[in-house]
Amino acid sequence: MLLKLLFKHSKKLLLLQITLIIFGLLLTSKPSSAQSIKNSTQGYLESNKSAAGYEPLIDKLLQLIRQRLLIQNDVARGKWNQNGSIEAPAREQDLLAQIRSTAPSYDLDADTAAIFFQWQIFAGKLVQIDDFQTWLKQGVQSFNNVPDLNQVLRPSLDELSPQLLDALKQLTPVLKCSKVQQLIQLRAQTILRGEGIDKVVRHVAIAPLIELKGTSCQDVSRLDGIRAHLRSSLSH
Repeated sequence: MLLKLLFKHSKKLLLLQITLIIFGLLLTSKPSSAQSIKNSTQGYLESNKSAAGYEPLIDKLLQLIRQRLLIQNDVARGKWNQNGSIEAPAREQDLLAQIRSTAPSYDLDADTAAIFFQWQIFAGKLVQIDDFQTWLKQGVQSFNNVPDLNQVLRPSLDELSPQLLDALKQLTPVLKCSKVQQLIQLRAQTILRGEGIDKVVRHVAIAPLIELKGTSCQDVSRLDGIRAHLRSSLSH
């Protein structure tokens, strides 16, 4: 039964990968070294100072995304021990409904927030599917000392949701700026790393942050000017 379950999810993974390729979310370049990523980021920040001011906010959001992704490995272990399914449609729908109802209190559009979390769910599933495939090949029977799925792991994921919404709120005004999107991609290469986080997972996780179109980057400079004026006013 486990084999059938795994093959079902492997098929879904293949379909998702095809979709990602169609939308151009997979990189075709060779993996970058840590030093080359650092040099690229520094060079970009020096030439795009208006976007550079948002690096702390970008890093905060990416760190929260990373925390959520890393928990997925223990979620997968819990499901593996229970011979359970990776899919949890009822919980997924409950989460998205909660996000939609909560988003307005963060000054976020309900659909925008739900789409962001839907892609985080996709990324988490990819981590779990890869874990299942690995453990099947290795002949793993079960794991010891796995945190309880319902009492520990899912509540931990739920605790991250308001933090993610708050971080998303702070970046939303400038997310459509291509310079900010490029910085998100650069910082993601450094921050979104760890067990189960490969290139595909990374791109799925940041997809809703870099696919928005329409706002001129002049708005970033305008927001910087407003913030500088407010800081100046408050200091007097």
